[in-house]
Amino acid sequence: MKIIYLIILSLLTQHGVMSQEIKSNDPSKLTIEFIKDYKKWNDYTYNLSQTKNNDENIEKEYKKIISKYCQLGKIHQGISFGSDSNHCPEKEKISKEIIKTNSAIIKTKFKDPKNSFRDADYEYHFIKIENNWFLEEVYLVDEDGKYEGL
Repeated sequence: MKIIYLIILSLLTQHGVMSQEIKSNDPSKLTIEFIKDYKKWNDYTYNLSQTKNNDENIEKEYKKIISKYCQLGKIHQGISFGSDSNHCPEKEKISKEIIKTNSAIIKTKFKDPKNSFRDADYEYHFIKIENNWFLEEVYLVDEDGKYEGL
């Protein structure tokens, strides 16, 4: 029986169904953890970019975040970082949770008390596979639409 379980687990991992690192039954908690990890990555990347040009390492570190929260094989958008992170646990808070059986949308509001022009709304879209939630996309939302941000 143990061998069958290992074979099934191996097949799921090979076909991109399972995430490499994190599994959770709560998309809101995953959203909060993603925001924390993204902030750490942004700050690390920004500091690294100020001292040397190391695009390969920056890409490698971003892929670690993608593999932690998304299904294997997730293709991400171009990388964007700056002196002020687009996601920050002190500035971005969950405003609404829409959780269904196999999908979830976690809405957040980013409010920067020092720069109101940076205020933004985000939607974190999740899918549930085999009792685990995976981040599918993060959207920046404004009055004109939704823009992919992962």
